[in-house]
Amino acid sequence: MSFKAGFVVLASLAFFTPATAAPVSPAEHMAIAPDVAINAKGEIAILWVDKAPEQRRQESGGTHDNHLAVTDLYVALSRDGGKTFDAPTKVNHDSGVVWGQQVSRPRIDSTKKGSWQVSYTANEIHPKLNKPALTFHHTRSLDGGKSFEAPQRIGTLTDNDMSAVIHGGFTSAAAFGAMAVAPDDSIHVLWIDTRFMKSEADAGALFTSVSRDDGATFQTEKQQLQGGVCPCCQLMAIADAQSNILIGSRKVTADNFRPSTFARLDAATDTMSERVDTGGAAWQIAGCPLKPTAIAVSGNAVFTAVYNGGEAKPGVLFSYSGDNGKTFTATPAHPDAQVSDAPSIATNGRYVLLAWHGKTTGARRVFYRMYDVTGKPAGDIIELAAAPENAQNPVVAVRRDGKFQIAYQQSNRIYTEVLPASPATKVVKN
Repeated sequence: MSFKAGFVVLASLAFFTPATAAPVSPAEHMAIAPDVAINAKGEIAILWVDKAPEQRRQESGGTHDNHLAVTDLYVALSRDGGKTFDAPTKVNHDSGVVWGQQVSRPRIDSTKKGSWQVSYTANEIHPKLNKPALTFHHTRSLDGGKSFEAPQRIGTLTDNDMSAVIHGGFTSAAAFGAMAVAPDDSIHVLWIDTRFMKSEADAGALFTSVSRDDGATFQTEKQQLQGGVCPCCQLMAIADAQSNILIGSRKVTADNFRPSTFARLDAATDTMSERVDTGGAAWQIAGCPLKPTAIAVSGNAVFTAVYNGGEAKPGVLFSYSGDNGKTFTATPAHPDAQVSDAPSIATNGRYVLLAWHGKTTGARRVFYRMYDVTGKPAGDIIELAAAPENAQNPVVAVRRDGKFQIAYQQSNRIYTEVLPASPATKVVKN
């Protein structure tokens, strides 16, 4: 199972070394859009979206923008620090209902009670309008990831028919969501909602809901923003030490500038602060760039990472705030790359690890770099060793030992690897 030290590949039905093994799942399967979480016991969960074998792609026109979904959701657990993983567990009960992709990823997290919590967007047929709708769902596992409960829809399925406005013909959409488990074990879900949109040019709303009983039930949804949210740029959320929820989102202005923003959802009042621009050149674009704002926090230091197409050389920006998110300074993460995109970020309290996929020469690869908690680079840009195919869409999480766990997609498989807790000296090959 080992390719490099701590390097494991996850596929839909089996685990392989990337150098020699071939997938066992059918050719039409593809594992994409990974997420990673680590619980209090140090167990590692890797979640991914998998094209459903029960559905034929031609039945949906070969696209996710149709009510006939083509994806399922799987999770695999490691109980030995990532050396081995259990056989994958299918999360959704009804096959092919998950509306999951790289730009609208399902999320997984854990609580102190030991449960695994999962949120995702699903396809439904509206019971009155008999048309497709996108709805936000939550489920949990109380047996260590061996099985997941029947999902519950979070939020209201409205009766207004917006199928002439929303791309894909959906009556409404509650999608591009996020989830965060706070230190007080509250579980927060957030999503972008279309219920107030009147035309395709309108921006989305931001809704939230919280569970305080380990995910058994969720409180009535709360509208945090009625508009101004880029409707297809996935929300990102984490919790700080005080159980406030820190939100990364993309704003839409009247003249179609779409800045990356930071905001705080107060733990005591459940109200959202004003959004703060995370820096970088102004990006004016008449449409959704489909780019999320990754976020991490350590004390009063807030870090974000985002793709910015408004730069003279578009690519990933790393932003630092030393004043609890009031102001940010942005710098390019990989200025020498031909392409840099899809960033993920995490901090162990001493260092911040930023990962992204990029292209220097040849295939797309996964890169990472560490920064100190004052936002200064603390190591070289590192390219992960990988098989020849494109490697992309990384996600990172902090392990109990302070090291970082990274997961990413390569071809039709998901890989995971352990990265060091502090900077290495290896220099990327350009």
